[in-house]
Amino acid sequence: MSRASIFDLLHQRQPISEPETVASPVRDDYDADRLQLLDGVALTSAGLVSYDSLPEAHTPALSSSLCGADGYGLLVHEITGLAEVSEPELARLETKALRLHKLVQSALVEALMLLDRLPEETGYDVVLSAPVASGEAAGILIDRLRAVIADTNYGDWLGEIRHSQQGSDPHTTLASPDGGMPYVLWISVDSVANDKDLVSPELRNVLVQNARGKGLYPGEAAAAVLLHRLTEEGADPEHGWTLERAMVHEHPPRATRRDYEKRKAMSQMLGEFWPEDDALGAPSRIVIDAFGLPGRAVEVGGATIERWPEIDTIDDGIGVDGLCGWVGEAVTALMLVLALAELKPQEHAVILGVHAERCSRMWALRGPVSEATDAGEDHS
Repeated sequence: MSRASIFDLLHQRQPISEPETVASPVRDDYDADRLQLLDGVALTSAGLVSYDSLPEAHTPALSSSLCGADGYGLLVHEITGLAEVSEPELARLETKALRLHKLVQSALVEALMLLDRLPEETGYDVVLSAPVASGEAAGILIDRLRAVIADTNYGDWLGEIRHSQQGSDPHTTLASPDGGMPYVLWISVDSVANDKDLVSPELRNVLVQNARGKGLYPGEAAAAVLLHRLTEEGADPEHGWTLERAMVHEHPPRATRRDYEKRKAMSQMLGEFWPEDDALGAPSRIVIDAFGLPGRAVEVGGATIERWPEIDTIDDGIGVDGLCGWVGEAVTALMLVLALAELKPQEHAVILGVHAERCSRMWALRGPVSEATDAGEDHS
């Protein structure tokens, strides 16, 4: 999509409502451990993921350039039809940065339209999570992003816009200890379908290394999530889901433990994370980052059934890798969007990060507690 068409579309966009004008002063007293998720959208090889819209899984295709250790081409999940951009300086600095720039620009219209959820004349910050090695390249990505926003109806209310290398921990990435706007648009992008990421120490045991090897197929994604930074006043109970900081559990390497040991440990972690007497009841949706890695299906599936017999990880869950491959640093933001895709306002979701050998992470998206639950009624 050309710059002109992006601007035309955004200028034509009308707010979905016209709430009372609200001032948006910069504050520095936000709760560092809680955010409220309002909306999200993600561009993947499977298509566009958004609230109430989940595409069919993408079938990986043989790469024309990426080969495994055996010399044969690898299957990858690449996004086709990306925006045409001319950035020779970015290409000179870092090939991956140019790919990430294309992904961001291709998803930017849908990302900025999330801002229609905000009251008029409400300030917001933008954080771009993009793992680029060159600081100069990161500066170009931010400058181009700022320029597009400035030429739209959303430009007047932009506060801070900054870059972050990592996107795995939203609470750390989006923290604003020196002050920030009450709302933040988080854009997280990555592409690991390249030679450098394929052999990196961080991904060597995650990505498939040869044509017949085990592992996840390389992929890419650009996910945008609109969040509300919370204060002591708390979240708006009528809109959005509360996202608390992840529970992190360190353990011996998965490869050194038997299936039943991993399943038992995961079941115990789920019980601690979401107790049986939780006022919200059971979650309705489970999102897993790497269901296809060895042993994960048994570990997560068995523990989930033991903890919540009414939940089926096939019918009620989704794996990022099964939809669009491994998307690197963009995986956390994408999991948030995938949870929203089939979640009703009063429902809740669990998000599991199990790709690492020595660590498991859990997040909860918690909707408002219903009046019936508050009153102690049980309708199960």
